[in-house]
This record gives sequence, structure tokens and C-alpha cells, in this order.
Amino acid sequence: MFSATAGLPLLLVADWQRWVPTPLIEKARQQYGVEAAERIRDWQLLMRDSAQLPEAEKLQRINDFFNQAVRFVNDDQHWGKVDYWATPYEALGTHGGDCEDYVIAKYYSLQQLGVDTQKLRITYVKALRYNQAHMVLTYFPRPDAVPLVLDNLLPDIRSAAKRPDLAPVYSFNAEGMWLERMKGKGIRMGNPNKLDLWTDLRIRMNELGMDL
Repeated sequence: MFSATAGLPLLLVADWQRWVPTPLIEKARQQYGVEAAERIRDWQLLMRDSAQLPEAEKLQRINDFFNQAVRFVNDDQHWGKVDYWATPYEALGTHGGDCEDYVIAKYYSLQQLGVDTQKLRITYVKALRYNQAHMVLTYFPRPDAVPLVLDNLLPDIRSAAKRPDLAPVYSFNAEGMWLERMKGKGIRMGNPNKLDLWTDLRIRMNELGMDL
């Protein structure tokens, strides 16, 4: 799916190989099948080929890849649970996930590509058009900037100012939590590790060698 990039520094080569190690492809083949292994391999190549790109291109590539590689499935149908936050490996391996899973995969992949996590927020919103809770990834090029929104509902990355269909509720990353972080500095409200689903996700990511 993605062409090879020649001349990568050894450090970057080591990074993408560590993040999506080749044995993980065989693990997916055994656990989920041949097509799952191919999706993990495509993810590995994506990370390799994106390592030296400008930050804006990293955002676009990661957003496009997961929007296309993961089909939307509700947690109760896919996992038999009301709410489950899948690792990127699980979402790609099972070829399914909901809005949280798209965001998690994009957040972790961009972090591994060198995007400062202080620029990234996992953001809960209300999708006004659907009158339901939703999750997106927001990217702040500067602390005081209006963020860009990476969303599985739309293929293109847009400024939050151009997403009147989304009403922000709260956001978080590995460093903290904020109220209404989407359109301003927000109010800091505590430690994200108090979120049970986030803590459980990080444990499973750690078991894969993929936690922050």
C-alpha cells in the first residue's frame, strides 16, 4: 500500500521496527488470519514511510490509513461489551472498531512518529447531527491555536472552527484532562489515569510493548 522510503536514519528505522515489530505480523496471522497480517504489515510500512515527513503530512497519512483500514462497528456488536477501547493491533486485527478505536490508533501512531503529545488531545464531543456522544482526535499546532480535527466521520482534516456539528465536552492525553479543550485553553481537571478504560488500554498497550 505504501512505497518504501530510502535513506532513513538508523534511529528512525529502529523506531518503526520497534513500534510495529515484524513478529507482530505473524502474531496477527495466527490470531486473526492472513488479511489481518496484511493490515498490520501495511501499518508497519506506513510508519516507516511517514517517519521523515512534515507533521501535516503525518497527520493526513495516519488519518487516511485508519479511516480506510478499520471498518466502523459498535462495541456491543464487535466485542460484546457496552464500551471497549481497543489497541491499534486489535482494531486492525479484527478489522473493526468504533470512534474511540480510530482515535486511539491515530494518537499512538502520531506519538510514535514524533508528534508531541502535548499537541494531541483525545476529545469527547457531542455529534449534534446524530445527537450522540462521539470521540475525535484534536491537534493543536500551537497551544493557543484553534485545533484541527481528525475524525472517522469525515475523510478530510478540518479546523474545529469548521466543525459546527461537534460540541466539545472534555479532552485528555497522557499528561492531563481538560474541559472544553477544543476551542480554547480549557480548564484542567485532573489525571487521565482515573479513567478506567484509559488505564486498561495502557496496560494492554504495555503488554504489546506499545505504551507511551
